[in-house]
Amino acid sequence: MPFGIMNDHTKTPKQASYGLGTFLWILAPVVLAFSLSQFFRSAQALLAESLRIEISTSPEELGLISGSFHFAFALMQIPVGVMLDRYGPRLTNGVMMIITVAGVLIFANAHSVAGLMIGQAVIGLGCSAAFMAALVLASRWVAPEKFAATSGLIVAFSLLGVLASATPLAALIELRGWREVYYGLAVLSALSVVLTFTMVRDAPPNHSFHSRKGETVTEALRGMVSVWKNRQVWFLVGVAFFSYPAILTVRGLWGGPYLHDVFHLGVVDVGNVLLVMTIGMIIGPPAYGQLSRLMGGAAHPLIVFAVLIAAVLCLLQALLGTTALWLAAVLMVAHGLLGSCATLNYAASRAAVPEHLIGRALTTVNLATFGGLFVLQGIAGVIIGRFEPGATEGYRVMFAFLGVCLAIAGAAFWMGTRKRAN
Repeated sequence: MPFGIMNDHTKTPKQASYGLGTFLWILAPVVLAFSLSQFFRSAQALLAESLRIEISTSPEELGLISGSFHFAFALMQIPVGVMLDRYGPRLTNGVMMIITVAGVLIFANAHSVAGLMIGQAVIGLGCSAAFMAALVLASRWVAPEKFAATSGLIVAFSLLGVLASATPLAALIELRGWREVYYGLAVLSALSVVLTFTMVRDAPPNHSFHSRKGETVTEALRGMVSVWKNRQVWFLVGVAFFSYPAILTVRGLWGGPYLHDVFHLGVVDVGNVLLVMTIGMIIGPPAYGQLSRLMGGAAHPLIVFAVLIAAVLCLLQALLGTTALWLAAVLMVAHGLLGSCATLNYAASRAAVPEHLIGRALTTVNLATFGGLFVLQGIAGVIIGRFEPGATEGYRVMFAFLGVCLAIAGAAFWMGTRKRAN
């Protein structure tokens, strides 16, 4: 067999059906929080020009501002994993989103790079539980064989937040200014807190979560070590560090300056291109989830395909993406559509560990994802900053860098899982 098949430690007797309506009602507040998280991590692509004008930020500083979110987000993944397994998604996400409200207000009132970095870091810390809380809920309310498809749909719905950070955000910035937009987002974040505490239920009746014994600190750490010793999880950590971070390095930050500097687009036109890229990102995850289901739950071959095709698209962007706007847009949309395999990483990690360690396995992979995003966005900023402001060459080198990283990651994952299978 060319690809390793992960053992499913989470198989249980046939699960009772609680109805789609019940599950969606329980999930909705967490998806709202996740959508806000997606907005905050993507908005910098549209805010970049406003911040360059208002606060005179350099490319390196823009990278640090955006990266502050991802650094804090990644830093919280291990504690969040323990909290989800121990206290459940309702309490964990509800408390963390209170922190998000504070971070949004700090960011909205910041007048320096340091203030913006602090605000972004606090927002990242607060948003750090939303996606994992949604996946833990899905792992408890949905049959294991439907987890990949369900997680793909969760990501697709959450990407409405990324859609909102494109043309709608651009229009609101021109109409009201970015600070007023963030005051409105503080209100939405507070609403998600209220809805989480009133609507979310951690697990179905009679689920083992309700009869769990409280873990001691030592037991919690022992469980974390057990996840870290799992070779299957480490294969996923390696590919997660580069796959989705490469997409968000473009969509979440440098795609906006790239379109502005290379093709001289205004903020609304930049938003329109990023909007179409986001539509590709919305279609990709559920499509991969359905393909995985049709292939009997297989994830590895789809992960390899997604990462390697993304590498090719980034290299083409480096070679040809500065010649014509339509070609640049097509390559960006294709990257968003075909490279969005993150939900497969989470589905595979869920299948690699026992039920009581699912939260920690998911957050370990998520730690790699957002650690990679912090690193890639920062390096991209350094690359672009080495050239004259607005220089085409800086963006070409950035895309080449992303393409090489993805090619190495995809090849390493393929060879590692193939060796494991043999």
